[in-house]
Amino acid sequence: MKIGFMHCAAKALALCAAAALFCGAAQAADFTTSEGYAKTCGEVAQAGTPAQLRTDDMRVAFVVCRDTGLVRQIVTWFTQGMKRIDAEKPSQEFVLGEIFKEIDYVRSQLAESRAALEKIHLGSRKSLRLVPAQWAMDLNGDGQIDTWEKYFFAIPKRSKQAFSVGMPNDQQAYYEREYQLDAAIKVDQSDVLWALSYHYFIEGVLANVRAFDLAPQSKIVLARPELLKQAHQLIGRGIATSEKIRKSVLAETGNDEEWIGNPSQTNSVFPIALEAQDFVTWGAILAEWDALWRGRRLLPIGGHSGLLGEINLCPAGTGFNIKTAYLQPPPKGTIVAPTPDAQFFSAQCQKVDRKHLLSTLPAMIAHARESDPGMQFLRYLYWTN
Repeated sequence: MKIGFMHCAAKALALCAAAALFCGAAQAADFTTSEGYAKTCGEVAQAGTPAQLRTDDMRVAFVVCRDTGLVRQIVTWFTQGMKRIDAEKPSQEFVLGEIFKEIDYVRSQLAESRAALEKIHLGSRKSLRLVPAQWAMDLNGDGQIDTWEKYFFAIPKRSKQAFSVGMPNDQQAYYEREYQLDAAIKVDQSDVLWALSYHYFIEGVLANVRAFDLAPQSKIVLARPELLKQAHQLIGRGIATSEKIRKSVLAETGNDEEWIGNPSQTNSVFPIALEAQDFVTWGAILAEWDALWRGRRLLPIGGHSGLLGEINLCPAGTGFNIKTAYLQPPPKGTIVAPTPDAQFFSAQCQKVDRKHLLSTLPAMIAHARESDPGMQFLRYLYWTN
């Protein structure tokens, strides 16, 4: 009895000590130097669960450390996993199993960060100061920090270059030329909403991925219909939060080390310059996307002209109802690709009428592609989410 009491008392004391340690750390959190980042995130790791975070600054610190740490875990997992595949030549089933386990782990970690972000309400005040170029860490688990790892979180300089994907550059001169290595951000509520929107979208996409399994003969099968409902909810929240970002940024009057800024905020390190028309376009895209996501607009994927019209999945005079597809999915085991079961699409093809017009979103994207062959618009979509 005495041993049990002493054990519980010691455990409680340890939790209190960790909370007190992090309470002090949040007030003196340093995300502006490599040493400060490492020290702060070390203290965050001892702080307990997200539910134990007592202030908004603590929650901001938690999300920064959790998300950057998750990036490191993913890169290490991928890098070491590829080496293992090359050496051991495991079966496809084993590889897929490992991928699905990793996706589920990432989803659980993102959900905790999202829960912390949802509780942050800064009002008009600023929170912690961040200098992302200082967050150097060993990302691939090889025991050293290469140049690309040192500046992985650095913010690109503003430019009008097109969206591109490629292997990271490992030259110091490249980062000095192309990145804002001294860029600082004082976190405000708009920045919190920006991060929250990204969490909703990424978590929703991953839930969408896990709704399906790969069956023999490369068939994709709906295995977890309930996850489609979860994905629809998460992505819907992401759309709504993106609109909150837009309005929040437009309402800002400060000009102190901003992240995403409106046209009047000159002290912003956002990689793209957002003009007044960009905010109008942003709102128009969100409004159309929201209507499509809620089933008030139908996706033209058959019998129509335009980006998706030649994909013959719905007959002429009808459109694909995304809301129905997600919230009333076909039965478990339905084949969705490469040759989908007829019921998968036919049940969601709805007649076009006054209350269910065809969405103009595919046409908006097609117009953007035609007017911007360099796909620069993708860069805008990426950064503004």
